[in-house]
Parts: sequence; structure tokens; C-alpha cells
Amino acid sequence: MRPVVGTALALLLATLLMPAVAQASEASAFLAGETTSCPRCALVGADLSDRNLAGADLSGADLSGAFFFQSDLSGANLKGANLEAADLTAAKLGNADLADARLDNAVFFRATLSGASFAGARGESVNFRRAIMTNVRLDGASLRFAQFEDARFGGVKAPNADFSGASFRQLNMQRVDFTGSTIEGADFTASNLEAGILRGANLAHSDLFGARLIAADLSNANLSGTRLVSANLRNAITEGTNWQDALMPDGSYYKP
Repeated sequence: MRPVVGTALALLLATLLMPAVAQASEASAFLAGETTSCPRCALVGADLSDRNLAGADLSGADLSGAFFFQSDLSGANLKGANLEAADLTAAKLGNADLADARLDNAVFFRATLSGASFAGARGESVNFRRAIMTNVRLDGASLRFAQFEDARFGGVKAPNADFSGASFRQLNMQRVDFTGSTIEGADFTASNLEAGILRGANLAHSDLFGARLIAADLSNANLSGTRLVSANLRNAITEGTNWQDALMPDGSYYKP
């Protein structure tokens, strides 16, 4: 009976190891440029700079600490990927799918992200400085303390997201949709939010100094404790807005 048991055990171990061996082989082929499909691969710290990875399948892959400097990831599938501390400086990610990705400390400096989806993505202190983010989807994303300075942010859809502590200084954010989002303690200094939708959003204690909020929808939004000095609220929709302790455009505190 012992040889039979030994054979069965060997077969069981081989069966258990086969997926890991297959993934390692797939990762090697991907790194060698033989394929652009590597879902769930472990590519921690890999240098994938200047690569043509348009349409690549990296869904669920571990790309933490990887380098994608100037790589083309247009239309790539990065859904559920781990991109913690990954560097995507100047990468092309137009129409890429980064839904549910992990993004802590990831860098998208000067990246092209037009039409990309970050729905449900999670991460703190993500660097989006100078990124092109027109028409990006950020539905339900949590990007606390993210840096968006000098990014192109027009037409972004970000309902029910969390941008607490984020910096949107001096951004052109026309037609942005922040419906129901949490944006507490954020910096909107001198930003253009004209015709933006902030219906039901929580902007408590945010800095909106000199912000342009012309025709913005602030209905039922929480602007308590915000600084609105020199902000332009012409034609803004303010039905049900909470202004408690807000410092208003004329420099006085809100009086009900």
C-alpha cells in the first residue's frame, strides 16, 4: 500500500503546485516580451519602462513597486491589480481599467489617463500631479490625501468617492461630478468648479479660497467650517446646503 500512497501524495502535490509553476512561467514570458497577458502574475518591483503594453491583461497582478516609466498601457486591464508604490510616470493609460486596484503611494505624474476607470480603487497619497485625467471614472474610489495639482480634470465622474485631505489646488474642474462624495479637509484653493455637481457631498473644513463655483450644484452639500473667502458663488444652487461656521466670500462667518 505504501507505494500507492506515495504515488497519490506525489500527484496531489503536483496538482497543487501546477498553478504556481504556470504563473511563474507566464510571468517569465511576460517579462521577456513574449506575451502581454499575465493575469494574477507576481511582478513585484519589475522594470517595465518604455514597453508597449497596450491592451495587456494584468488583472489581479501584483505590480507593487513596479516601474512603468513612459510605457503604453492604453486600454490595459489592471482591474484588481496591486499597484502600491508603483511608478507610472508619463505612462499612457487612456481607457485602461484600474477598477478596484490598490494604489497606495502610486505615482501617475504626467500620465495620460483620459477615459480610464478607477472605480472602487483604493489608496492613500497617490500622486496624480500634471496627469491628464479628462473624463476619468472614479466612482466609489477612495483616494485620501491624493495630490492632483496641475492635473487636467475636466469631465471627471467621481460620485460616492472619498477624497478626504486631497489637494486640488488651482485645478480646472469644470463639470466634475462629486455627487455624494466625502471630500473633508481638501484643498480647492483657486480651483475652477464651474457647473460642478457637488450635490450631497461632504466638504466640511475644506479650503475653497478663491474657488470658482459659478452655477455649481451645492444642494444638500455639507460646507460647514469651509473657507470660502473670495470664492465666486454666482448662480450656484444652494438649496439645503450646510454653511455652519463657514467663512463666506466677504470674509464674514455665515449667519443663518
